[in-house]
Amino acid sequence: MRKTLLVGSAALAWMMLAVPAFAGFATSVTGNGALVSPPSSALGDVSTQYQVWNESSGTLSSAVTLENNGAVGSYSGLSPGSSTTLAAGTSYGSTFIQLNPGIDGVVHSGTAFINFSTQITGIALSGTVNGVPGSLDLTDKYGAPATTYPTGFTSPNNNRGILNKTNQFFTILNGGKELEIQLTANFNGFKELRVFTSGGSVGAVPEPASMVVWTVLGSVVAGGAWYRRRRA
Repeated sequence: MRKTLLVGSAALAWMMLAVPAFAGFATSVTGNGALVSPPSSALGDVSTQYQVWNESSGTLSSAVTLENNGAVGSYSGLSPGSSTTLAAGTSYGSTFIQLNPGIDGVVHSGTAFINFSTQITGIALSGTVNGVPGSLDLTDKYGAPATTYPTGFTSPNNNRGILNKTNQFFTILNGGKELEIQLTANFNGFKELRVFTSGGSVGAVPEPASMVVWTVLGSVVAGGAWYRRRRA
């Protein structure tokens, strides 16, 4: 019985380590990009690579309108796709993508591929324009808690997002779980996107590994009950 309990404890520990702390986040970045820890300041984090960091997860406190709805396809700053509104209470995960080379010249940063654990449900593409906050500004409250974002950045030539900008391209692939980006950020410019992904659902079918864990735990519970009845 002690051996069974040890096996059950090991299985429980494995389950706790295997289950991610947040649902719907970026899991890997390939190409000219890196998955990094959230910086203290988005603009203070300078690199010629695309920088990607996972921000927060939970349920939306208010509705958010985003310029792209996460449908599979190829898009650009001039052709962003169909917009979407995620209702308050929607389960989500948010991931930030930034190109901030900090170079006073032309920068060719190539392509990066970002994989997510769940489907993309919307992408914020716009910053402040003529004093009107864009989707990036309005969703900064769903950013990483310890990161300062350029909310309300008012430069007419560099307003954070890629909406209505030339030479800004992105493609949603793999059933909505992968994002390819090709952005430019010339002459001390920077470009940003915020990706919202599905937070999953309570009724989702568990993955095979999770099913094994729950089977082992079920066996431990059943074995314990049998052992107590036998002693009685």
